[in-house]
Amino acid sequence: MTDYQSLISLGLNAYEAAAYVALLGRPELSSSEVATLANVPRQRIYDILASLIAKGLCIARETTPKTYFACSPETALDLLAGERVAALERQQRDIEATAARAAAELLPIFAAGRGQTDPLAYVGVLSGTTRIAQQALALAQAAKISVKSCIKRPMILSKEQNWTFLKAPLGRGLTYRALCDADLLDDAELLDWMNQFRDWGLAIRVVPELPLKMQAFDEETVLISMQDPTAGQPSFTAITVHNRGLVAMLNLAFEHLWDAALPFEDYVKNKTGTN
Repeated sequence: MTDYQSLISLGLNAYEAAAYVALLGRPELSSSEVATLANVPRQRIYDILASLIAKGLCIARETTPKTYFACSPETALDLLAGERVAALERQQRDIEATAARAAAELLPIFAAGRGQTDPLAYVGVLSGTTRIAQQALALAQAAKISVKSCIKRPMILSKEQNWTFLKAPLGRGLTYRALCDADLLDDAELLDWMNQFRDWGLAIRVVPELPLKMQAFDEETVLISMQDPTAGQPSFTAITVHNRGLVAMLNLAFEHLWDAALPFEDYVKNKTGTN
């Protein structure tokens, strides 16, 4: 046995594990023989053997010189495991007690902090497509009732991210509706995406033009993505707003556009000239 990890997991250190395995292989050994076979420092061997005796893994024989022999691992390790479990249980109780004391000490600070009013606490600003994508996916996964999307080019999420964004709420049976900018469906690949999303259960309608990208999650949060009009390549800044009044107003705007929009299937039929 050269891997002592199982013994170390029971509470031995590496030197103790090596010394115990060395003792197992012989009827009895002197301290110097244990040090040689286990490849442990001679100046440490007496402390190591004393620890093994205290843990019930070996016994000293009062000979000249003193010798040591290992206890059967079948019984010794079972006792060691019991002691280890008891120690871990004590540690768990200590940790839980420490956490309870810390919570009691910190709760007044938390309560006082809730009393401070930050006028922008409900607004978050994100820049960069990676951070915006991460926030969008997190909000989609946290939604409980519904998601409303206003989708237009250029796309922020990759194909895989878009599919995850759609599947997260649709897979849980949430109501999911999307308004598409007609320009979006001029792209054959994006049109294929929309067909796939519709098959998954996304309700889609088309409007001639959308003013901006927006997602509304339940009645609690909106994510608005704004493209920098002066940047040489697509560059976005997004804001998340956790304010029920603003979310309600933007939801009213969405519903107004939704009522006037053309169902996706009808738009595709008109575009392709099919019946």
